Amino acid sequence: MGRMVERFATWRMTVAALIGVVGCVAGLAWRQARLGGLDLLDGRGWYTPAEAAALFDALDRLDASARVVYATTALTVDMLFPASYGLLFAILLFRLFRGGAPLYLLPLALALADVLENTTVAVLALSYGGEPSPLAWLAAGFTLVKTGLIVATLAAVSAGGMLRLWARIRQSR
Repeated sequence: MGRMVERFATWRMTVAALIGVVGCVAGLAWRQARLGGLDLLDGRGWYTPAEAAALFDALDRLDASARVVYATTALTVDMLFPASYGLLFAILLFRLFRGGAPLYLLPLALALADVLENTTVAVLALSYGGEPSPLAWLAAGFTLVKTGLIVATLAAVSAGGMLRLWARIRQSR
């Protein structure tokens, strides 16, 4: 896995991943506006099947295609987003901890959890028939794992940045 990340750890790939992140953020902002600013499942840390059903009911009240828009964007722009930020953070952590712990695996696990969450959320949205689904527990589990891995990834990036800064300060003395 490290060799693959090393192969992708170029400036071109970093810029491409950054452009992907920016583009996806714009697409997700459009989705948020299109769906009336509702508190979508993938933005929560946890939810129950009843809470997922309440969201789908709210989307149905918004308009007839709102659930389809949610599912479609979960399977398109929200699938590109974890690929982009996962690659960007993996490259960053690979560069910050060269020769150390393989912390670049954190954002790759994060991206996987996000993809699994997006898939289950899309299935939930498209199959919603007016009743809470037990599948929402699985989606919520992926959301919870994603949330924990976001915290771990950002902590690793922050620690790596501080260690790199400290090393530079000590070298300049």
